[in-house]
Amino acid sequence: MHRILYLILKEFRQILREHVFLGLIFGVPFIQIVILGFAITMDVKNVTLGIVDEDHSAMSRRLTEAFSVTESFNYLGAVASGREAIRLMDDNKIKMVIIIPYHFERDLKQGLKPKVQALVDGVDGNSAGVALAYANQIAFKMQKEWIDKNSLKDVHLSGIETRMLYNPGLASVNNIVPGILAILIVVITSFLTGMSIVREKELGTLEQLMVTPIRKGELMLGKVLPLAVVGFLLFNVGMLAAGLIFGLWIKGNIFSLYAMVFLFMLTTLGIGIFTSTIVQTQQQAMFFTWFFMIFATLLSGFFIPIENMPKLIQMITYLNPVRYFMVVIREIYLKGTEFHFLWKEALAMLVFGGLTILGATVRFRKRVG
Repeated sequence: MHRILYLILKEFRQILREHVFLGLIFGVPFIQIVILGFAITMDVKNVTLGIVDEDHSAMSRRLTEAFSVTESFNYLGAVASGREAIRLMDDNKIKMVIIIPYHFERDLKQGLKPKVQALVDGVDGNSAGVALAYANQIAFKMQKEWIDKNSLKDVHLSGIETRMLYNPGLASVNNIVPGILAILIVVITSFLTGMSIVREKELGTLEQLMVTPIRKGELMLGKVLPLAVVGFLLFNVGMLAAGLIFGLWIKGNIFSLYAMVFLFMLTTLGIGIFTSTIVQTQQQAMFFTWFFMIFATLLSGFFIPIENMPKLIQMITYLNPVRYFMVVIREIYLKGTEFHFLWKEALAMLVFGGLTILGATVRFRKRVG
């Protein structure tokens, strides 16, 4: 036990001597949370909009006003006709046009269900779909307003009134920031673990350690445990940054989240150790770590919901441990989900962690023993 403690103290002294490590622990989480939290967003804002008002009535002007005051759309002014709107869209000057038909107000009061047409540039399908949803939401609110103010009984209301739970404002930052915390753990723990052991190889100190009475298992624990502590520190700094910058504080039990972080780090640390056993230089370790991180991130549901992926890719994601932690951190962070509801994800991470560490141990013995 004292040999492991000696190795842990040695690693901490080395970390404290390396100012780069201190920057990674305290600086990188804040920087990445700020930059990625603001930069990565699924919200659609400032969609350039033109409106063709063929009715020129009080109600059509009120509808125009409703579209012009929202941040979702950048209203560029009235357009003379539908043909002119298509030309502007072809010239990439507007992305969306609303066409209010003749006799809009009259038909609305008579309960004839007039239809407002929306033409959307569909080159970016995701943005087009979100912009159209915003337009429908505005139209629905206007219908309710006209009923209340004009005592209209026969106005047709389309759609269902909804109330969003856990993220009422549908702010994408609330979904993105917990995902960034997960990616931070992947990058730092796997990256630093692989680099640390390979650095010992390059300096020749690993072989010196192996000829001492220190057992190989003790050596691995001595290398991994300090970096696990670093990972926990980094995660807490990231949570603090998320709260101070975005006002996003954890809603669930923080100890449940810590337990899940521990299970997840078993996997990421194991991957780092395994990487160190198949490479000889720090550059190679960096390449393998980034290779894993890119695919793990893309197949985790961080950017694209797994349900939207092809069936074959969905099956492959079950082999990605980041997928499970992405679910866990969002559930605990945003919904306050209790630990026992996430036992399947916890079991999956435990299995992946055990397998990666076992594989790394076997490989480590072959290469270093």
